[in-house]
Amino acid sequence: MATGLVIFIFLIGSLGPMVGEQAPRPWFFLALMGTLVAVSWALFAVLQSQLEKTGRTRHIVRAERLLSVSRSAVVGMHAYGVFVLGWTEWARTAVGGVPVIDDLVVAGPALVALVFLFAGYAPIQKRLREAVLFRFLHEGRPIGRAMTRWQLVWEHVRHAILLALVPLVLLRVWMECGRIGVRGLGLTGEVAGWMELGWQVAGVFAVLAFSPWLLRFVWDTVPLEGGELRDRVERVLARNRVSARNVLVWQTSSGILNGALMGVVPMARYVLFTDALLQLLPVRQVEAVAAHEAGHGRLRHLPWLLGSMMTAALLFAMAFEVLARALELPQTMEWSLVGVASSVLGAVLTLGFVSRRFELQADAFAVADLSRHPEPVVTEDGGVSAAVESDAVTAESVAAMNAALGAVSELNGVPRHRFTWRHGTTAWRQEHLESLVGMPLESLPIDRAVRWIKWATVLGVFLAVGLIVVIGVLPA
Repeated sequence: MATGLVIFIFLIGSLGPMVGEQAPRPWFFLALMGTLVAVSWALFAVLQSQLEKTGRTRHIVRAERLLSVSRSAVVGMHAYGVFVLGWTEWARTAVGGVPVIDDLVVAGPALVALVFLFAGYAPIQKRLREAVLFRFLHEGRPIGRAMTRWQLVWEHVRHAILLALVPLVLLRVWMECGRIGVRGLGLTGEVAGWMELGWQVAGVFAVLAFSPWLLRFVWDTVPLEGGELRDRVERVLARNRVSARNVLVWQTSSGILNGALMGVVPMARYVLFTDALLQLLPVRQVEAVAAHEAGHGRLRHLPWLLGSMMTAALLFAMAFEVLARALELPQTMEWSLVGVASSVLGAVLTLGFVSRRFELQADAFAVADLSRHPEPVVTEDGGVSAAVESDAVTAESVAAMNAALGAVSELNGVPRHRFTWRHGTTAWRQEHLESLVGMPLESLPIDRAVRWIKWATVLGVFLAVGLIVVIGVLPA
């Protein structure tokens, strides 16, 4: 969640100069942000005390909700500071309008607040990790090192905040280089505008393509050593024609169970598995996770997700503009904010809906892959018979994928029925997989649903173009 909030913080900051107030009140803004953090810290301390006294998990749930609400409040307060208190204008003036640096200063209070909010929550997470480590020790499982409060905070900064911050800074540097280049060529007017726009679009694709290469150094990663596990992962990637530069182990001191496919360009694409996932899941379940990530790559989910979000944002923005002109709404700050909010709303709603369907399709892709490449069967006399490839979803493949989903949910401390915006609930995904048993691999319902989403995205582009034409006809 923190990654998405960082993106919103930078987006809000970029809009500030258009709607900012003429009389900035920066110290009032900083005082409000500091008060929010202080109140949250006090509430975290109360919940931690109650947790240690009673041991009841409801205090953990309340702490997680407090963290979520407080983070959202930081973004809202940042918007208030930018749009009403003139924070952007003051911050850019204070640093002399130095490109990139001024963006970081504008976003600075909100980013610092996010870090300190997690620092307030970290002692509760520390207790949870200690409980998991004790459980693993009791069960004879591998355990990672215990971490201090501030080590947990730094881990969170690296894995969540820098995940968005590094690409955003790179993109801002790219755009500034484009502006300098256009000025250096002496271009002006529409030609300069189109040149800058083309450079900015190219920058988005360049950063998306190559930032995974840089993030592998920001995160604590090492290559997965050769052996059966790596061989299985590489076979999954090869048979699904998904290229990756390397298979990496994401070292989290056994604190996170997860897997990921980072990057869209093969030369800068990496498959990541956390150390805890490799330590705790059987090989077949790791293979299922690898097939799930291969599905994201093979089905090109990332570019389609970004495309659908941008299309929805544009559609909502254009629809609002058509409505505003038809109703002759005044061009005030308040209505400008409504227009921006409608665009963001369209992108956020689309992100959740499309991302959850893509997760279902990646799950289905994984069980289809495992069904085509089943495990050898051990006979009653101890022998091993050759596995028989199936043209339908097998119960064994669904059991492996569901067990992996359940383990990730349980060991990350996320209840099966807890809803997340991008992934839905673990129980929902498991039930969907169970419904696929026996279905033909070439005719899965989720594949048809995703095709409709892709067609809707393409049609949405044409509709957005039509709305742009309508806006050009309507009086301003």
